[in-house]
Amino acid sequence: MKLLDCLWNLISPERRPPLEVERERAFIEAANRFKTLRVTPEGGMFIDPEELREQIVSAREQLKHLVYKPGAPGLGFTSLAGQEASPIVDAPQGALDCIEVVVWRRLTSGAAVRYICVQSTQTGRYSVATASLFSGALESLPSWVDGNINRQVANALQDGDLQWYLTVTEAMDAWDAVF
Repeated sequence: MKLLDCLWNLISPERRPPLEVERERAFIEAANRFKTLRVTPEGGMFIDPEELREQIVSAREQLKHLVYKPGAPGLGFTSLAGQEASPIVDAPQGALDCIEVVVWRRLTSGAAVRYICVQSTQTGRYSVATASLFSGALESLPSWVDGNINRQVANALQDGDLQWYLTVTEAMDAWDAVF
């Protein structure tokens, strides 16, 4: 059988990328591990739904450590006394551990504002690092805008004078009030 495979590969070499061939091989191996897999005479496949459900539940359990849930217990968020009374708090220790959140707001004039916010991974609170007003077509924007935005966010994080809010809407409203 191996000799036949070698001859076939010599006559008709594989033209697909190696990654695609490997993904197909992994799928076939995974499908062959099902105990209740049956192929119908018409070429269809049948797998017992209960076995499939068990596989999904066990895979979820094995991989649940990869899912991040903001505000979930055990992820480092501890509520300090008095923080709920004021939406503004000083930047927490380790505030540089942030997730970038991009939020858009449509103005009544038809223009749009893009807010580049950061969310603290420790507290789940939000702060606006920078914002851009788009009043015309996107084609009219200079090519350096995105690079400049990244620099502005980095500078805001390094300066450390960000104000943190419970929700992203509160952070955007505070930004609008100042600017």
